[in-house]
Amino acid sequence: MHGGRGPPGRARPPCITVKVDGPLHVRDRGWQGGAMYGDIAPGARDALLALMADGYAVVARSQRTDQKAVAAWLEQHGVPAVADTGEPRAYWTDTTRVLCTPRALTSPIEVTPYGYSHQDWSTTTAHIRETINRPNRR
Repeated sequence: MHGGRGPPGRARPPCITVKVDGPLHVRDRGWQGGAMYGDIAPGARDALLALMADGYAVVARSQRTDQKAVAAWLEQHGVPAVADTGEPRAYWTDTTRVLCTPRALTSPIEVTPYGYSHQDWSTTTAHIRETINRPNRR
């Protein structure tokens, strides 16, 4: 399953968009020209892996010009990721790796420090599951 197409006859998995800055990347040294540095936010790695294991597709959205750097940073922190190639798509359906993109794709929830009030990953994943009504399948 990849990009905008899922397997024939199967429902498209729900997609969660997560803003990179705040929920994923702790910018404790400022913007630094958009460089990806430092640690992943506490709980983020485990939450992303658990959401994907539960059947969610995950998009990491950032306005950085180098999405490959965002994907590489996630990979360094143990999260399978791929940079957006710019191919036309409205959805991300791959539940095995995070798509790093500046684009707003169709997603019922966007985890951001500005919209949904992200406090910690335990609360955020519970909110996602409750809002989309997809039980924990583990």
